[in-house]
Amino acid sequence: MSVQVLPETFESLDQSWRRLSRESPMASVFSTPSWQRVWWDACRSSEELLLFSFQDEGATTGVAPLMRSGDTITFIGTSDLCDYHDFLLPDEDQTRYHTALIEAIEPIAWQTMRLEGLVDGSPTLRTLAEVARSKGYQVEQLPDEVSPGIELPASWNEHLDSLGGKDRHELRRKLRRLGAAGDIAIKDEAGSPDLEQQLAVFLRLMRSSRDDKDRFMTPLREAFFHKLSGVMAAEGLLRLFFLELDSVQVASALCFDFNGGYYLYNAGYDTRYASLSVGLLLKTLMLQQAIEEGRIRFSFLRGNEQYKYDMGARDVQLYTLVIRRFQ
Repeated sequence: MSVQVLPETFESLDQSWRRLSRESPMASVFSTPSWQRVWWDACRSSEELLLFSFQDEGATTGVAPLMRSGDTITFIGTSDLCDYHDFLLPDEDQTRYHTALIEAIEPIAWQTMRLEGLVDGSPTLRTLAEVARSKGYQVEQLPDEVSPGIELPASWNEHLDSLGGKDRHELRRKLRRLGAAGDIAIKDEAGSPDLEQQLAVFLRLMRSSRDDKDRFMTPLREAFFHKLSGVMAAEGLLRLFFLELDSVQVASALCFDFNGGYYLYNAGYDTRYASLSVGLLLKTLMLQQAIEEGRIRFSFLRGNEQYKYDMGARDVQLYTLVIRRFQ
């Protein structure tokens, strides 16, 4: 029996989508229905929703979260707010699924499909490209940004031992210096009854830490952060960490705890404490906590900032798959 591709809404697909976001090998926090719905409600302009389910022998076995703007089809969400994208499909026989998808969208008016944020090794990069070429479409695979991350070991000491000698020495020296400066504590305020107030502190620290972050936080993106944080907190996926020095919140980081991994989404710090490396050390303490909690990965997400490599991260290459048809 061939795979069927059916148009859906956020409401009609919600439960199956939630299940697949836990089961699909290419799932990430960005591919959950909650994340996608928040982006759609807060950030879309004139895009047309092209949300599809894949039906195989009466069961919903996949999700294609797409949208169309003009003659271009993309994943739902933009790369400034959504780091990873992909289809949620079974690991096996993806050619069947990608063939069904291309055939389903052929009647739609489009000229370009631009799929950003595909992780190196995603079956989409291989099988969707093969299907598109077989249809006579032009296919191009472009390097996107890198997304450094760490596959976490069983213990913090094991992670420290994996670092280069210089990086390990520097990290320990900075931790000692911070400890000598006062009483330090790391707190997660995601479950706080005054989450909105805590989020406002996070946003203030984020903005003040770098000019580019201040420019990034437009009113639209700020509204997105607030809505997303509330939704993810309700689902138990939000972590909002603060580093306190003598009870003063000197650094903060917003991340998501999903499918065994931490996703570090954004962070900031009080520049008056820059000499104590409070931004870096909060991330260090978060990494230590993730290991102690038994998490298996820590993703720093897009960007090749040097501190990520100093902490032991390795690059994960992202790609953009571009498919063009000329009809």
